[in-house]
Formats: sequence, structure tokens, C-alpha cells
Amino acid sequence: MIQFYMAFFALMICALPISYRLFNRFKDGGIMISASLGLYISGYVMWFFSSIHFLKFTTLSCFICLILTAGVLYASVFFEIYTKKVDGFIDYLKQHRNAMLISTGAFAVLFFVLNWIFAHRIPATDTERMMDLGFMMSMYKTDYMPPLDMWAGGEYLNYYYFGQYIITYMTRIACIPVEYGYTFGLFFIAAWATVAVYMLVRDITESRLASLLSSAVVVFAGNFHYVVFAKIVPMLWDILQLEGEKPSYWFADSTRYIGYVPEVTTDRTIHEFPSYSFIVGDLHAHVVNILVVIVILSILWAYLKDIKNRFSGEVKLLKECCNPYFILIGFLLGISAMSNYWDFPIYYVVSGSIILFGMMSAIGLRKKLFGYVALSGIFIMLVQVAVSLIFNLKFNKMVEGIGIVERRSLIHQLVLLWGLPVAMSALFIVLLIRKKTLDNRRLYTLMLCLCATGLIIIPEFIFVKDIYINAYPRANTMFKLGYEAFIMYGVCSGIIINTFFKEGSKEEGYKAYLYKRTAVILIVLQLMTLGYPITATKSWISSLKKENYGGFDAAKTIREMNSADMPAIEALINIVEHTDKKQPIVLEADGDSYTNTCRVSVLTGYPTILGWHTHEWLWHDSHSYMEMRRIDVENIYTGEDENVTRNTLKQYGVDYIFIGTKEYERFEIVQNGILESMGEVVYCAANADGQLVEIIKINK
Repeated sequence: MIQFYMAFFALMICALPISYRLFNRFKDGGIMISASLGLYISGYVMWFFSSIHFLKFTTLSCFICLILTAGVLYASVFFEIYTKKVDGFIDYLKQHRNAMLISTGAFAVLFFVLNWIFAHRIPATDTERMMDLGFMMSMYKTDYMPPLDMWAGGEYLNYYYFGQYIITYMTRIACIPVEYGYTFGLFFIAAWATVAVYMLVRDITESRLASLLSSAVVVFAGNFHYVVFAKIVPMLWDILQLEGEKPSYWFADSTRYIGYVPEVTTDRTIHEFPSYSFIVGDLHAHVVNILVVIVILSILWAYLKDIKNRFSGEVKLLKECCNPYFILIGFLLGISAMSNYWDFPIYYVVSGSIILFGMMSAIGLRKKLFGYVALSGIFIMLVQVAVSLIFNLKFNKMVEGIGIVERRSLIHQLVLLWGLPVAMSALFIVLLIRKKTLDNRRLYTLMLCLCATGLIIIPEFIFVKDIYINAYPRANTMFKLGYEAFIMYGVCSGIIINTFFKEGSKEEGYKAYLYKRTAVILIVLQLMTLGYPITATKSWISSLKKENYGGFDAAKTIREMNSADMPAIEALINIVEHTDKKQPIVLEADGDSYTNTCRVSVLTGYPTILGWHTHEWLWHDSHSYMEMRRIDVENIYTGEDENVTRNTLKQYGVDYIFIGTKEYERFEIVQNGILESMGEVVYCAANADGQLVEIIKINK
């Protein structure tokens, strides 16, 4: 864990020159933003060099890219000091020294505490943990990007993998095994987001309480479904002494409500939020990209603060539209297009809205305004395209267009899930209308509230088509849009409540009472949602007693569930290490998604012919692609024609066949000698059931 923290510290130091230039007026000098930018800029350099086959993805190469990135950034600062004879960077470090120490200290405490708590439960097959761990294992073994698809041997990974890549990159910088990098990476995101949101809102409001509230809501809060069904309904049941079985609550219910209660088999949806993701241990695309999202929101605020200075004198159109803020936004949107594509259009619109109205507040409705905005949008888009170009050249989109919603959510469901943040936003807008003032702080909050509300409305009318169109047509659309709406509403929550308190202190009599009472009601309602992680953690982790402590190895449970096959898997790893091929294709049993199948590929990073069915169907947008491979795997294990078996193995370039517990369960293999005749048996041992666990090296 110490090594991972030191990696965080090194990445933070790497990008300090950017924070010095753009975020020096933040309370902590933008040090948490620096950590994320250092990770993504140096990580992108490594990814780019690996993608063009200039450098292999090794630990040494990662350090070279980190040092190279830091060298370029610091050289620019020292050049400025030398040419302009200023000591601004040193003054910047001195000015923010204490805040930097507090920020990094708070991050360290959160990082260690969260890791310790969730070390008491290490799930194996819940959500998509096995998939994410498999991604990282495959990337760790690969030399050049894109990584191989561990569940479609012979193919590159056709997925938005950059988020898992960036945690794998950080794992290499920390010099720790992938299994530990997974766990530390997940709670690095949670701890970093807590402190980063705190510092963003602190700079906006100058209020510690508002900052604490916003950071807590973004990272730890649940929605109001939790308050009603976990607290209010059981309480009323007891008070009214109703007959029958008291309704139960499972923490995942708050993410699966629309389409489930009442049940609508053709419209099941997902409305997840960050705290749920962290609790179940999901290191998926939308979770990792929180590191990008909060930095984009911070850049937009820094730009708004600086905008009047930028337009105070003579402004050159091209220079202003290509400013450092927009370069960073374009870069991060390009990262989003490779990590969690939904975030690219979402935050392109958010950025455009804030830039448009920010420029309008600075220069008014002049003819030049729309020229500035249009060129800025084009420039940001060009940067995004350039950053993600190599990725997109080897990627096939997995969507089939836009669909029209046929069945919408019930009103009471939307009110229960989104009523509080929408009401808070509406009250804020009423306040702005009454006060007729719109400074940068209020403009920023207003834009985030409006964009978040738009994200809630969109899935009620249109959705992006994918393979789940029959039972879950708008699930993914609602999931990804709602996730970002939750984050934006969370950032705004502390700002809005602080605004009502401040306005109440300016007024007298009834108005003062009304503003302050509104603020108190809102904060009480918001605090009620913060009980979610306590309830959820108790449900997910039965006890924090010493005997339940499992450590930080994300693969521990997978190994335990496959203990009968572990000697063979370890032997396979040892065999491959003594060959020239780092990622041989190892045939194992395929299986349904979210099950304990494909354990060999996940634990080794070696590709197999087919892994989780639904996932490969989604990634290739083809049921026939998945079905063909499924049939071929079954034929290899159960076929009785040696020539057909040999040709199929040759077709997929299989190097080893693994025969273990899962293969016996799935195919009821009879040891008829056909598989053994395909090559050399390099491992053979009987398991507890008397079955032979074998590894066969295929003759080429």
C-alpha cells in the first residue's frame, strides 16, 4: 500500500507545473488535480509509445515516460523563470505548502481506511470484478497496445479499456502485483475524489462545511430510495403494526428500482451511483473515469475565474480559442472517448455550456462571442480527435443508433430517485431569479444543475441501442447519464445550501428565516442519504472482525473458489515463463457472464477462445460471433474426430489445452485420448474428485 501511495505522490509531483499555471488560486494549489493529470498525461505518453510500437509496456518504460513527462513540464517552468526572471513557482509552493500537506494527508487517511474496511470482503464474481481484473492481467502481460482480448483469443480487446489501462500503468509505477493494484486503484479513486471535490467546492464557496457536504454526497451518498425503503418504510411498519412480513431492503435495490418495482420485464433499468460502485468493488469504466470528470469540472471553474482577466484587454481570437484550459479539456475528453465514451458527449456539452455563458458574462452579446465559442468548440473537438485517433483506428463501435423510448418511468419513481437534487436545483433557480444576480459561482452551479437535469430527462425519450434492447433497452443509457448527473448534482449540493445560508445572513426578518430554514431542510434531507454506505457496508461486509480480514489481493477469492485447479494454473504460469511467448492462447471452458468461469484467463492474462458469453456478444456486437466460438469450444472438448479437433485448434492458434474442474462440469469430458493426442501432456495430477487435471501443449 505504501508503494501505491508513493506512486500517487510521484504522479502528483510530475504535473505540479500545470497546477502552478492554471490552478494556483485553488486553496490547495490544485495538488489533487495535479495527481490525476500526472497520471493521465504520463500514462498517455506510455500508451502512445506502446501503441506505435516504440516502447514496450514494461515497468522501466513506465518510469521513462513518467520522467520524460515531468522533465518537459518542469523545463517549461524553469524556462519561464530564466527568461522572465521570476520565482513564481517557488512562491507557489511556499504559499500552498500547508494546504498541500493537509490535502495529501487527508487522502492518505481515506486511502488506508477504505482499503482496510473493504479488505474484509473480497468478492470474486460479483458485478464485473473478474472482467476488470482480467483486463488488467492481460495488459500487464502485453508488450504493445491495444491489449489482447483475454476472452476472444486472437483478437484485440474491442472495449473502452483505457481506464483499466491507467490503473495498470499506476500499478507498474508502484511496482506491485496486478491483484493488489486492482484493490488499491479502486480506493485511490474514492479517496482522491473525496479530497478533489472538497477542494473544488472549497474554492467556489470558501466554506468547509459546504465542501465536506459536496464531497461526501459525490463519493458516499445514496439516493432517496434508500431513505424511503431502508428507513422510513420499516419504521412506519413498526409504528402502524402492520400485518404480514416486513419489507426487506438490500442495498443494491437503490440501483435497480425502475422496471423492478413494479416489475416491467421489457424495461429494466440501472441507476447506479459512485458509493455503490466502490462498495461492490467495481473497477469499471464509469468508476475509473471519475478521475477525469472531476478534473474537467475543476478546469471549467478555473477558466470561469480567469475569464474576465483573459478578456480584459486586447484579445487575439485564435490565441484565446487555443488556450491551455481548452487543450486540457480536449485532452481529457479524448481520454474519456477511450475510457468511458458516454462521458465524452456529456462533458463536451457541459464544457460548451459553461464556456458559452462564461464568455457571454465577460464580453456580452457581441458579434465576436459566437466566433469565440464556435472556434473554441472546434479546437476542443480537434484535440479530442487527435488524442483518441490511434485508439479509434483499432476499435469498432458497439452501438446501433438511437431508439425512441416506448415505456417511460413512473412519476413517483423519478421523484423518489431524483426529487431531492431536482428540487434543490429548482429552489436555486428561483433564488437566482429573485436576486437577479449571476456571478461566476452561481453561473457555474446553474449550468451544472441544468445539464444534470437534462441527463435525467433524456432517457425518458431516447436511448442508445445495444444488445440489451429486448429486456433492458434504456438501461445503459439511464445508467451512464444518471451516473454523471449524480456527480454533478453532488458537487452542486454544498454550493446551493451554502448559497441559501449566505443569502439568509444578508436578509432580515421573514426572508432571512425563509432562506435559512430552506437551507436547514435541504441539508437534513441530504444528510439522510449519507447513511447509505453504512447500511450497504453492513450488508456487504458482515463483520470487521479480525477473522474476516482477507487482505488486499483482489484475486484471493477467485483462487479459493478454484483451489482444485490452482496447482495446475500455477504450473501453467511457470511453464509459460520459460517460453518466448508471453501470452499464449490457453483453451478453457467458456461460460455465462458474472459466473466463476474463465478463471485461467483471468488469473494468468492468457487469452482463451471464448470467455463470458454476453460480454463478448456486446463487445463485438454480434451474437453469431460469440455463438460460433461457443460451438467450437464445445466441439474441441467433446468431439471425436481428431482431424476436426486439430483443425479447430489450428484455426484459433491454441497453444495449450486446460482440463480441470470447470471443464468436467461443463462438458462431462471423457478421457478418450483425443485431446492428449493433440500434443504433449506437460502437467497431470488428480484432483479431490479423482479427475485428472491436465495441461496439454499443442504440437505446432
